Amino acid sequence: MVRRRLPSSAAPAPAALDDDDILFEVLRRLPPLPSSLPRASLVCKRWRRLVADPHFLRRFREHHRKPPILGFFSQSVDVIEFTPALDSPDSIPSSRFSLQLDDPNRCKIVDCRHGRVLFIDSERFYFVVWAPVTGERRRVGFPLSFLGKDKKWVKNGAVVCAASEQGHVHGGCHSSPFQVVLLGTGDHREGVFACVYSSETCTWGNAILVLWPQNISAICSDCASTLVGNSIFWFLLGRSFGILKFDLGRQSLAAIELPSGAVDFDAWCRNECRFLITPADGGGLSFLYLSGFSAQVWKWKASCNGGAGWMLVRNVDLNNLLSPKAGVNTRAPEIMGMAEDDNTMFLSTNVGDFVLHLESMQFKKFSVIMSDCYGINYPFRSFYSAGS
Repeated sequence: MVRRRLPSSAAPAPAALDDDDILFEVLRRLPPLPSSLPRASLVCKRWRRLVADPHFLRRFREHHRKPPILGFFSQSVDVIEFTPALDSPDSIPSSRFSLQLDDPNRCKIVDCRHGRVLFIDSERFYFVVWAPVTGERRRVGFPLSFLGKDKKWVKNGAVVCAASEQGHVHGGCHSSPFQVVLLGTGDHREGVFACVYSSETCTWGNAILVLWPQNISAICSDCASTLVGNSIFWFLLGRSFGILKFDLGRQSLAAIELPSGAVDFDAWCRNECRFLITPADGGGLSFLYLSGFSAQVWKWKASCNGGAGWMLVRNVDLNNLLSPKAGVNTRAPEIMGMAEDDNTMFLSTNVGDFVLHLESMQFKKFSVIMSDCYGINYPFRSFYSAGS
């Protein structure tokens, strides 16, 4: 009798995998991609039971720490778009993350972080906090008793996860408590104020005010916020430029002026330069100024006498990083988005889109064509299982 050899795909699993503890350690090292755990669950009932266990899922996220970028959210005049960032079989269909807003002509994306997207409707005085993975949507009204006093206007906002348990990993926290930071202005003489909403108490905290720095009178409403450590930063503008810092732990607000020669005001008005707030190498705050193919990186550094100031730490010639096609003149890159978790920015040119890691300065072609609706694409990071 001739015995037929089983194909390798049907070969029995190694005996070591009969031990649940060993199998647990093997499976939690699978890539954190949408197809990984669903594929593992198809092997047998035992594997399916293990990868569906909440304890395993928590350890799986703790092992990987950073979830993948599933795609980008952007907005045209009246449409919220999701552009998948991963290749098949991990690509998430655009229709999977779709949202029907009450009035898309008035609602605007202002932030995307920790598995949630934040929209603002300044005319009807509310935020919408949306968790695309679960579909949960919450409407958060502005604190009108405060806003109505002296003609104050809400200009921007941010959303952050408020989970405080030890070992919590952002990206799997779609049902965790969250905070919304409201950012607004009064008249020119008053300044900028911030106020924090807690989903745990469903209440707004006290308003915190900081006066305008000299020659600065506006919050950039078309610039995304950046989370660095436990603080959120926004871009301020006027005849000069600055950065607004809100410390979540201390509940304090401060304005930091930029170096006078760092940003060309006239070039900014002509839309010939870009500005980006970023985490600094080794921690702290940096900003990047992009003009044409030249980028400058500035870092906020403490001095020996207890003060602090800006220092130019790097000049980058992007001509040396781009690899244009032969015979094609490459236009100057535009900043399309920023992933603060790993300090990468996304650039668009006429020869394709690129990813630049700001610490290593590694530059590579990006397979996704990002939307250029408003020039802002919000990276969406999350752990996600295909088919869920």
